[in-house]
Amino acid sequence: MTRRSWRPIVYRLRDRGPERALARVRSTGQAALGLVIGIILLLSLSAGTLAATVMQHDPLISSDVIQHLAYRALQSGIDTYLAAANDNPNIVNCNSSNTSSTSLTCPTSQLAPLDTWTTVTGSSTNPVTEYYMWTNPALCFNTACSAVSSTAGQTLDYVKELVYGAAQSGLNTTYQSSYLYLVPENGFLTHIWWSNYESTVPATGDTSTCTYDWNNNYQGPDTQNPGNFNSSNCAAVYFGPGDTLFGPVYSNDSIYVSNGPNFGSSTDPGTVTTHDPNCLFVSPGDGHGTPSTCASANTSDVGTYNTANSSYNAKLEPLPTTDTSLQSVAAQNGCVYSGPTTITLHNSGTTEYMTVNSPDTPYTTSSGTQYNQSSGTNQDLNSANNNECYAGGNTTVPVPSNGVVYIENTPSTQTCQSYANPFEGQSGTGKYSQLGMYYGQTSSPNCEGDAFVQGQLTGDLTIATQNDIIIDGNITYQDCGANFDSTFANQCTYNSNGTPNDALGLIAFAYVEVNRPLYYNYVMTTCGQTGAQPAPYCDPSGGAGLTIDAAILALNDGFGVNNYAVSGNGSSPYGGATEGALDVYGSISQDYRPAVGTFSGNSVASGYSKYYLWDSRLEYVNVPYYLDPGTPRWSIASTAVNQGVNCVGTALPGVWTYSDNYGAYPNSPGSCVAP
Repeated sequence: MTRRSWRPIVYRLRDRGPERALARVRSTGQAALGLVIGIILLLSLSAGTLAATVMQHDPLISSDVIQHLAYRALQSGIDTYLAAANDNPNIVNCNSSNTSSTSLTCPTSQLAPLDTWTTVTGSSTNPVTEYYMWTNPALCFNTACSAVSSTAGQTLDYVKELVYGAAQSGLNTTYQSSYLYLVPENGFLTHIWWSNYESTVPATGDTSTCTYDWNNNYQGPDTQNPGNFNSSNCAAVYFGPGDTLFGPVYSNDSIYVSNGPNFGSSTDPGTVTTHDPNCLFVSPGDGHGTPSTCASANTSDVGTYNTANSSYNAKLEPLPTTDTSLQSVAAQNGCVYSGPTTITLHNSGTTEYMTVNSPDTPYTTSSGTQYNQSSGTNQDLNSANNNECYAGGNTTVPVPSNGVVYIENTPSTQTCQSYANPFEGQSGTGKYSQLGMYYGQTSSPNCEGDAFVQGQLTGDLTIATQNDIIIDGNITYQDCGANFDSTFANQCTYNSNGTPNDALGLIAFAYVEVNRPLYYNYVMTTCGQTGAQPAPYCDPSGGAGLTIDAAILALNDGFGVNNYAVSGNGSSPYGGATEGALDVYGSISQDYRPAVGTFSGNSVASGYSKYYLWDSRLEYVNVPYYLDPGTPRWSIASTAVNQGVNCVGTALPGVWTYSDNYGAYPNSPGSCVAP
C-alpha cells in the first residue's frame, strides 16, 4: 500500500516540469495580452487627447484656410479687372453711375462685378465659395491722387481701383481687399510721336536695303549707299527749325535733327526715347552723327527737351503689319465700305453723323429705306443696323454703334466704278486728276480701300482702311478748339459725367496723308475761296495751316503731306506758297516717315511746319479697338492689400470727377455687403 501510494506521487512530481512550462507560457501570454490591451488603451487615450487637440485647433486652421481662399478670390478680382481693361480700355472710365445695357463705352455685360459680388468660377461646388467685387475707379493725376483744377493737358499718373475678395463657409465669411494701381502702356497712344524708322518709305517698296541708322554704323538708312543720307531709295528725315513736338517721343531708330527743333517748352520739356543703343539724336550734316559725336547733337542741334528723363537703348517695340482685325469688328455693329469712300464728320448736339459716298459699296432700296446689302463681307452683318451704313451718294447716316468704320479694297465679286476714286478727276473729263501725285496709289485706284476724311467729331470713332487715309480738310473735336499754340490753349478736358469723350482713331494699312492737290504744278486754290473746286481738289490750308485732332497710325508706310516739296509764290511754274503749321492734337505713329515739308536754313521752304501736341487723354480715354505695339493697354504698377477688412455699409467710393479730392479715398474699406 505504501509503495503504491508513493509511485503516483513520484509520477506527479516528475510530470510537473511540462505543467510549469505551460503555466509559464500561459503567464507570458497573459502578460503580452495585458501589454497589448495596455497599448491599445494608451493609444485610445492618446487618440482621444489628439482628437481633442485637433478639435480645439480646427477653427484656427479653418480660419487660415478661408483667409487664404479670400485672398485667392481677391487675386481673381484683380486679374479680371486688368483683363477687362485691356479688352475695353474705357473700363477705367466706367462707374456705378454711367453703366447700362445699351451703353457703348460702359456696357453692363463687361461690368458685372462692379458693385456686385461675383462667384469665382468653379468655387460654388466647393465647401468654401469664393467671390470678388470691383468698386469705382479713380483717375489720379498726381501721386496723392488729389484734385486738379482742370484735366486739360494733364498727364495721368495712375488709375486707382479698389477690389474685394471674399470666402464663405456656412455663416462664416472672410474678406480681403486691395488697391490696384494701373498705368497706361500702349506706346502708340502714350506718345505724341512713335516711329519705327526715321527715314522715307523705300522708293522700290523693298525694305531689305533700308534699315535703322544705328544698324548701318551711323551711315544713314540705305545699306546700299552708306554715307548718303539723301538716298533716293530711303533718305533720312529730320526734325528741323520751326518744328515743335509737345509730348513724349519714341523711335526704334536714331532721331535726325538740325537747326534746333523743340521737344516741348522750357516750362514743360518732353521726354525722348530711342532704341538706338548709343545715341538719342544724330545730326550727320554737322558731324554729330556717330556714337562718339552724337552727344554734341543733344546740345548743339536740339532746342528744348527733357534731358533728365530722356534715354536711348530702350527695348524695341514692334509694329503690327495689318489692321484686318478691325474689318471683323466693323462687320459686327460697325460699317464696312468697299473702295474709295468719302466721309465728312458732323454732329447735331451730342449725336455724331457722317456723310458717306462710297460708289463701290452695293446697297439696296426697300420700302423707301436704302441700306447696304445684308450678305457678303462688305457691310454690317447685323441686318438691324444695315440702314446705318448706307453708302449712296453723299447720304448722312449715324456713326455706327460700335464706333468702327472699315474701308476694304473692293472685292473681285463687286464692280469698281469708274471715277469712284475722287483723285481720278472730274467724272467724264479727268480734269484735275491727281493720279500719280498722291501716296499709296495702286494699279487699280478705283478699287483702293481709301478713306477721304474731314469734319468735326463728337464722341469716339475709329476709321481704318486697307490702303490710305487722305485728310482733305480740318478734323476737329467739338469738345475743344483749334489753332493750338505754346500756351496749350483749347485742349480737351475730360468728360467725367458719362458724356462720350471726343476721340478719333485714323488707322491705315499704308499711308495717312494730308492732301495738297496740284494742277499743272500749281497748288490748287484754297478750299472755300472763289473758284475753288470741292475737296479733294482744293488746298485745305492755303497758308493758314491745318488742324487734325486724331490718333494717327500708319502701319506699313507713314504720315506725310503729298506734293510737300512744291514751293513758290503762286506765279511761277511751281506755284503754291508754304502752308503754315500742321497742328496735330493727338498722337502720330508710323512705320516709315514721309515728309510734310522742306526747309532751308532756319526757314520752311515748302509744305508745312510741324506743331504736334499730345492729347494726354489718350492714356485713358477710349479710341475704339485701337491697335498697340505688341504691348497691353494697361499694366499693374503695384497692389496694396488692406489688412483686417470688414464688410459693413453700402456706399461705394464716390464717382470720380476731376474736382474731387481723392486723398480721402477710403483706406478702411466699408463698401461691401456680404455676398
